[in-house]
Amino acid sequence: MGRVSQPSDPSSPAPPEPAATDRPGPAKEPARTTLGARPRDMLISMLILLPIIGLLAFLGRGCSFSPGGPTVDPSRLPGIDAHGALSAAARATPFAVREPVVPAGWRANAVDQRPAPGGAKAVRIGWVTDGGRYLRLVQSTAEEAALVTAEAGGPPTGAGPLSVAGAPWVAYTGGNGEQAWTRREDGVQLVVTGDGVPAEFRTLAEAVSVAKPLPRG
Repeated sequence: MGRVSQPSDPSSPAPPEPAATDRPGPAKEPARTTLGARPRDMLISMLILLPIIGLLAFLGRGCSFSPGGPTVDPSRLPGIDAHGALSAAARATPFAVREPVVPAGWRANAVDQRPAPGGAKAVRIGWVTDGGRYLRLVQSTAEEAALVTAEAGGPPTGAGPLSVAGAPWVAYTGGNGEQAWTRREDGVQLVVTGDGVPAEFRTLAEAVSVAKPLPRG
């Protein structure tokens, strides 16, 4: 007699289905790499960088490297009409204003008439020397100590006598460490200050000592 198959037990568990991880999925897109930038991307990057590089090159044109610190090329700086500015100041100021004749390589870059201590009148003119340093001449009727304190960054120290073009001057060290040379001439206090070297101070002091007062209108 053949075997009679037994009916399946409806309560027995069904065979497990294949796991989801076993099913094939859509192909993944390969990850992009930044190592091989497209020519279009490189062109856009260059267009962005070129104006920045040009600006940095323009700003650096007026400076040069120096082991003692940066210096300025005076030929690349804007200048002013020193004679015209001082002549106008002389016509508006109640004391004699002098115009020193400075070396050809110096460039006048500022003139102002801000009040000095005590409300006294003052005329200031600044130069960038051919060595790239800065000197300022102040002419005022203010008291010497107050004027030097205001112009040289604090109370002066270390006064020492000088003779410049046969005229007596006094050299101070200002509160900011810069030199300040002073002289009283016909009731006007002259002050030379800045970060120049002694030879440049002497050049300016000599020039103002022999300069004639400008006409007063």
